[in-house]
Amino acid sequence: MEIKTERLLLRRFSDEDLDDFVALHADPEVTRFIRPLDRAEGEERLRKDDEEWRKRGHGFFAVAAKSSGEFLGRIAIKYWPQFDETELGWTLRRDAWGHGYATEAGAACRDWALANLDVPYLTAMIVPENTRSIAVAERLGFSRLREDELLGEKVVVYSVRRED
Repeated sequence: MEIKTERLLLRRFSDEDLDDFVALHADPEVTRFIRPLDRAEGEERLRKDDEEWRKRGHGFFAVAAKSSGEFLGRIAIKYWPQFDETELGWTLRRDAWGHGYATEAGAACRDWALANLDVPYLTAMIVPENTRSIAVAERLGFSRLREDELLGEKVVVYSVRRED
């Protein structure tokens, strides 16, 4: 499964991506608002992602520069059974911030998900202090839906509906 944008290639993770995935989740600035992962946790997360793809037809995408193939981060379409909702989430390497990659990848995944998945809307669950991600969500047409708790963290839930 691949999605191409003007500058990016979004593709399913492979075993060769493990080092990049772990490095992404080891940077304290990147993981300020998400959970860090060590190598064993990264392996387990990518194993669970394979299951998600088989079961639901969606999951993590590696975000790579189309021109060079360089790994920039990840974007995910994740089903949360406790909410019965599907979330769009993004995490990029720190040196990839500020280039519009999250918005570009997010728009492509949002459009793909709303066209291909049987969901009435997508959410983005964001820690309130993560103003950069809130700005991305708003650029993607998401609007504030509610406050909630995810994995023990307070989050603001944004959503975008198919008809939006």
